[in-house]
Amino acid sequence: MVKITESPRDAMQSLKEFIPTKKKTEYINELFKVGFDIIDIGSFVSGKVVPQMKDTYEVIENVTIPKESNTKISVLTGNIKYADIASKQDKVTYINYPFAISETFQKKNLNSNFNRSLKVVDEIINICEKNNKKPIISIATAFGNPYDDDWGIDILMDWIEVFYEKGIRYIPLADTTASGTPHLIGLVLENVIREFPDVEFNLHLHTKSSETESKIKAAYEAGCRNFDTVFNSMGGCPMTGKELITNLNTSDFINWLNANSIEHNIKNSFFESAVKKAADIFT
Repeated sequence: MVKITESPRDAMQSLKEFIPTKKKTEYINELFKVGFDIIDIGSFVSGKVVPQMKDTYEVIENVTIPKESNTKISVLTGNIKYADIASKQDKVTYINYPFAISETFQKKNLNSNFNRSLKVVDEIINICEKNNKKPIISIATAFGNPYDDDWGIDILMDWIEVFYEKGIRYIPLADTTASGTPHLIGLVLENVIREFPDVEFNLHLHTKSSETESKIKAAYEAGCRNFDTVFNSMGGCPMTGKELITNLNTSDFINWLNANSIEHNIKNSFFESAVKKAADIFT
């Protein structure tokens, strides 16, 4: 069974025109019907830095989770203050902190470095434990480093070991700037899954459309069973200082799963409704 995290957060965060809170809420309510395992609903961050996410609290307050839904809510947060705010939201299950194994990108993304970020990780874990939330540490630049920092599978494994020792068992790996080839993506995932069999690794893939299928196939054959997707492949990290590379398109991924008879939880009728709603949001 493949698990899917749909990320309206990643789709919306780089859009300059503010999407009204009511429109966001209506869209996310449609997503809850589809059968996604997790919805990455928004960010608790400074509204000055990411204006599109300034209403995340209001969105969470106003979404309606159907009683029959097993979909969980995840939020991204960049510091301790916002993690504490996120932890007070009853509807939130996961609090996700982005950690780059490129210190250059950690500076660009969060104006931080390794030492300060590790202290934040420790505090977020404590906050989650006190408030019955589950911490996620996303590792950015997991498949290559375009900033001339040292990179290698051994470096990635060392960082995973650090978070493993802190008790983290859910670790998305992000190809933040589409640096990874299909071969490298498969090699990385094969190694980390073998070395950390009780960790759930998630692939957060930024990719050009011509490379999408080969990268999905490489990840799946390496044992990855958890993927992030975004309707209409919107998004891309606005903090990289590089060309924005779009996310894995939800429709493309579902089509690939169906073509290969791979089991998932997506409900087709509600999926088509969400596709139409996404087209309305992102045009």
